[in-house]
Amino acid sequence: MDIKPIPAFYCCYLLRSTIRHSSVYVGSSPDPARRLAQHNGRVQGGAVRTSRASLRPWEMTCIVAGFPSNIAALQFEWAWHNAHLTRHITPTERISFATTRTKTSKSGKATRRPGRPRTSLMDKLSNLHILLRTPYFSKWPLELRFFNEEVYRSWVTWCGRVDAYLRPGISVILDPAQTKPLLTEEFTSAQPLSRSKKADLIGKGGAEGVDPTYARLYDIFQKSQFLLDEDDSHNCSVCSENLDIHRSLFILCPSDKCYDTSHVACVAQKSRVEDEPSGIVPEFGVCPSCNESHPWPELMRQVTLRTRGEKEVQKLLSKKAKSRAATAAAILEAESEEEVMNQDDLTAQDIADEEGGLSDYVNYDDDDDASVASMDSTFSKNSKQVLELSPTKKPSKLEIVIEDSEDGG
Repeated sequence: MDIKPIPAFYCCYLLRSTIRHSSVYVGSSPDPARRLAQHNGRVQGGAVRTSRASLRPWEMTCIVAGFPSNIAALQFEWAWHNAHLTRHITPTERISFATTRTKTSKSGKATRRPGRPRTSLMDKLSNLHILLRTPYFSKWPLELRFFNEEVYRSWVTWCGRVDAYLRPGISVILDPAQTKPLLTEEFTSAQPLSRSKKADLIGKGGAEGVDPTYARLYDIFQKSQFLLDEDDSHNCSVCSENLDIHRSLFILCPSDKCYDTSHVACVAQKSRVEDEPSGIVPEFGVCPSCNESHPWPELMRQVTLRTRGEKEVQKLLSKKAKSRAATAAAILEAESEEEVMNQDDLTAQDIADEEGGLSDYVNYDDDDDASVASMDSTFSKNSKQVLELSPTKKPSKLEIVIEDSEDGG
């Protein structure tokens, strides 16, 4: 299996129907704008349950970003959708509980199955607050971004009701769209946004304002070409030892006027001493030369892209755009034209590994009044299935859609 770089962007999102606010949907995607377009029928794809014309258009109310991989995002999505089952939420903190459904066959035999609890927007927000406080997820460099002011106020209201707080490293941002939202009829259009329109929207709030590409690293890799291609002789500014640009793991300072190169381990050690001596991985990396602090995940994204993402770097440097937004739009346009469909085969156990096999059943019943969840897209429109995970039998593989990424359809 190919070892891939840390993705440019990956998030879990919460959709709400603009027609019926009681209908919500949890999913994950590396490109929230395109995924929203799929849910609203403007781009081919999307889940079955969001295809109902009576619920469209959907709005993306908030996203949780900062995941190091698609698997990490899927694990968080599973826990968010299954707050009544996940072991990340302790029994004393759990506010959503599993129900029991009884079904009687024609022969009169009654069978009992676990069912999902009824849910609402506040239920999703409250469980999100709990998950972001759990020991497992609270250590991740996550960010919660709201696109809807009403939903943000609901979040603030809930935060005022509970005594617990999120870790300071998890930022909560209100980022509504600065441009006029699309009209209802535009949601049903089969025409995707043009490159110029995408470039205009990036950085201006809302789902369309998210840059899901490596465009923000363009200047770093341009500088990297200038520095590293000219001379192979470099020394780490921390330990002063020779730095092998072909074999060593090193960080190039992202600051514009700084050309510092240092070993990853040296920067980590220096940053831990100055930031959190007890932490295994620092939240921020401190440049030894300019003393500027940079988010550690962004530094690692640079390192893994240099060592594992040769194709991605070539694609990034081949875009000669006038601005970062235009570069991102060009990359998105190229990815759309390529129509990459190399879909990873994952099992249900791959997503719920951290859950330790919580239940014997994962229920995907279609209830019009219950909330909708992205895992429904793994089943066909004409079937309703219950996946049985037997401890003595290896679970069969499911065709999980890693939504709209280069890794999946």
